[in-house]
Amino acid sequence: MGHVTDRAIELYKAGRRDEALSLVEQVLREDPVDRDALSLAGVILYQSDRLDEAERMLHRLIAGHPLFAQGRINLATAMLARGAKREALGHLRVACLLTPGDPDAHGRLGNLLHGAGDYVAATRHMTHAARLCPTDPDRQVLLAVALLSHCDHAGAVEVLTPVLARHPGHTDARTHLAAAWLSLGRPDLAEETLLAAGGAPSGDTPPSGGKPPTAQGDPILSRARLYRQIAADAQRPHTPEGLLVRAPFSVLSGYGDFAQHFVRSLMECGTTLRLAGLMGEESWRPAFTDPILQAAARRLGDPVRARLALSVLTPPLVEPVPGLPTVNYTMFEGPRIPDSWAVCNRAHEMVVVPTDSSRLAWIAAGHPEDRIRVCPPGIAPHPADAAAQPLPIVGPGGRSVMDYRVRVLNISDFVARKNLAGLLRVWLRGTRADDDAILILKVGKGGSSLMGEMRRLVEEGMRATGRRLDEAAPVALLTDRYDDAGIAGLYAVATHYLSLSHGEGWDLPITRAGCLGAGLIAPRHSAYTAYLNDRVAHLIPCTTGPALMPYSSAYYQPFHGLDWWHPDEDAAADILSRVIRDPEGGRRDAARHLMDNFTWDAAARRLLDALDGV
Repeated sequence: MGHVTDRAIELYKAGRRDEALSLVEQVLREDPVDRDALSLAGVILYQSDRLDEAERMLHRLIAGHPLFAQGRINLATAMLARGAKREALGHLRVACLLTPGDPDAHGRLGNLLHGAGDYVAATRHMTHAARLCPTDPDRQVLLAVALLSHCDHAGAVEVLTPVLARHPGHTDARTHLAAAWLSLGRPDLAEETLLAAGGAPSGDTPPSGGKPPTAQGDPILSRARLYRQIAADAQRPHTPEGLLVRAPFSVLSGYGDFAQHFVRSLMECGTTLRLAGLMGEESWRPAFTDPILQAAARRLGDPVRARLALSVLTPPLVEPVPGLPTVNYTMFEGPRIPDSWAVCNRAHEMVVVPTDSSRLAWIAAGHPEDRIRVCPPGIAPHPADAAAQPLPIVGPGGRSVMDYRVRVLNISDFVARKNLAGLLRVWLRGTRADDDAILILKVGKGGSSLMGEMRRLVEEGMRATGRRLDEAAPVALLTDRYDDAGIAGLYAVATHYLSLSHGEGWDLPITRAGCLGAGLIAPRHSAYTAYLNDRVAHLIPCTTGPALMPYSSAYYQPFHGLDWWHPDEDAAADILSRVIRDPEGGRRDAARHLMDNFTWDAAARRLLDALDGV
């Protein structure tokens, strides 16, 4: 039947897939284990979006021909299409063992490992692929990207420098090389790298005073020039002494929120600041009326003689400024930081973290204990909450949410660390349909498929608990975007706030709810233990274990190979049930405790004390 298979391959190459499939099906009726026919049938079915049939066909192929490497690569591709990454990784690993000289197999595996967060293994396979194809610049760039992800910036420079020498027009190589130089604290070499491509006239250097010129829309070049200017200003004796603060001031994030509060509090302490954002120069204007602070805010872009550079960022985003000590205010949500974070921060003079939990996470990864300080941020009411009115929300049965006696809020991004799967299981197990309670679950940043993903999570929860959604108290699932007033209205609705998170660096939503007097239910782990105790909150016991995706054996990508905390769902369901049955009898109020013990004035002074030790 070989000639029939050959004819099918010709038809497939000519784009006549249906005819080719008919021929290979004819071959398989005569010989069900024909390798080439099974392989071609699997490929055609996959390309025709008949994914289940393609996977079954390719499983037949591997069962009969376990040493056929291309078959395993094809099967891995089909499995990836339905999200089975762990199984696909297994087949690609075998394919690489069977064909050690195939750069495509190693490149595919390296890319998949990189996406899974296993940067060490990804680098190993991409290095092998790059060595097999030493003249292929794209493979070298992919290797450099893996090295950058693991914070091996010097290794990336070593790979990319000869690539640019041979291929000066390779834009990706040039961009990644410039970024690597910035991460190594060499903005001069970053600028030189970019200008060599004709990005700006040679010799176009920052002026001796004022702001650097706009770098033709290139944020890396803009930051390189900014850092060089700041380094030069630090050497001018008559420039006012102060601090450089770099943070995501214009990004909606916990880091951005912390940074803005610290900037305001540091200014109130009389500290002169210069601000830099993620992309370069970035201004910030406080929304308050004190004329002294408003005047200070207008000078945030003025030159300062910075005595150090304070970043409020995750470690991989820190870019040192030449001649200035580097301090990073950061945090982590698990018992141990990733190796890549440890590599980054070891090159810095000091790491400042908000809680003892984060301090222990850095120490567990080998960070020197004498170069880490704890500085909790402040906790204060949000300005929008003072005049907030409860958001009008209608529950699943048409009943107004405000008519329920117990209104439990959770506001989370749709990420595995937030443990929305566990929260739903606890709600299904801990509540009854006749309870006078409702869960308001505000989920965001999941894209257009968010509602479908949440429905699947609910279905998995019902299967895991053996309880239907209509057997539990109702759930109001909110996925729309809200402005500041809308979010404030959500907090105004809540009588309680419930978290089942696997770990938190701080958790701004629960502290905001606590300031408004909501009863708090949270796991006894990570940041929660820094500002909550049994007197002011209901704390759930926890264990530690692998940081896996919900209902999966695959790691959550940012925590690859690491553990996080697992709240005891039996205990959580019991606490929830008792709170709903008697919300006033078990009332615990965290508001006064939070606001009295965690002021922003004290946070700024603790931070300044820590910086004085650099």
